[in-house]
Amino acid sequence: MSWKHMEKNPVDNWINKDKKLNDLIIEIESTEKTLTEKAEIAFEKLSEFYKIPRMPTDIVEDEFEADDELDGLTDQRSLFEEHTLIKYLADESEDPRGMVLSTAFHLLNDYRVDLFQVAEKEFGKSIPEKCKIGIIVEGYNGKVVFHQKNLKVGLS
Repeated sequence: MSWKHMEKNPVDNWINKDKKLNDLIIEIESTEKTLTEKAEIAFEKLSEFYKIPRMPTDIVEDEFEADDELDGLTDQRSLFEEHTLIKYLADESEDPRGMVLSTAFHLLNDYRVDLFQVAEKEFGKSIPEKCKIGIIVEGYNGKVVFHQKNLKVGLS
């Protein structure tokens, strides 16, 4: 594999270098499940194998410190939250299995979806001054919502 290819698709590079991940993908792909069902299985298994917090309630607050520049907010996200944001930004035709793998890769490598991109997709160049982004639970999928008033659950 060339260096140029590794730059283009770091998720492929991760799959090729991590035997445990490669074996997991082979195991899931050998089932007779739909693409969405395979993505759901991968979501659960990746969370378990790599000890990625599955849901926001799985994040232990002692694991991170609030960043003073962010007024107490942190960029720590669960697999569910990051997956919801990636799915929101993706094309409808995007492979659900790839979105789950990208989500795990993001979290394991300290990448995060830029919330500005999420707001920009919704509002274009007219992003409200006080834009709050929330996530509603819908199974392993989530739905991004935008709030005008105080947000009690989700990301802001």
